[in-house]
Amino acid sequence: MKIKIAGRHTDASPALRDYVIEKTEALERFFDRIVSVDVVLSVEKERQIADFHAHLINRKQIDAREESTDMYASIDKAIDRLKRQLVKFKDQLLDVKGRSTAGIQIDGAEEEIPGKRIVRSEAYFQKPMTAEEASLQLDAIDKEFLVFVDVETDQVAIIYRRRDGNFGLIEPRR
Repeated sequence: MKIKIAGRHTDASPALRDYVIEKTEALERFFDRIVSVDVVLSVEKERQIADFHAHLINRKQIDAREESTDMYASIDKAIDRLKRQLVKFKDQLLDVKGRSTAGIQIDGAEEEIPGKRIVRSEAYFQKPMTAEEASLQLDAIDKEFLVFVDVETDQVAIIYRRRDGNFGLIEPRR
C-alpha cells in the first residue's frame, strides 16, 4: 500500500508523519485490498483538519475528513471513520459474493452428471481498461490471471502472471 502525505498551510513533523503511517498501515487489517492512501493535513486558524482518501480495488475510493483543535485527534477520528467504511464495503463485497452463488442449486442426489463439473466461477471487470491497468489490477487482487475488456479493441482479453515474474496477455484473433 502506498501512502502519500501532504501538508497544507503546515509542515508535518516527522513524528506526525510516523503516526499517520502507523495508523494508515493498520487499516490493512480491516481490508487487505487497499491500493494507496492520500493524506492531506491542513491547518486553518484553530482548526486542524485530517483528510484521507483511500483508493481500493475496482477504482473504488473511500474518503474521510475530520477536524478538531488537535491534529492527532483529527487523525484518529478520520482513521476510525475509514475503518467503519472499509468494514461496510467488505461486508457488501461478501454479501454480493454470497448472493451470486445462492441462486445456484445443485441437486446431486437426484441427478448425477458424469464428467467434470464447475467448482467455482468469478465475474470479470466490466469496465474497459488497457493492458497496463489490467496488470496493476492483477497485482492488486493477488490472483494468477484476470479477465478484462480491452479498451482499444472492445474485446475480452486475459492477462496472467508468468513464472518469470512478467505478465502474459491473451487476446482473441481478429
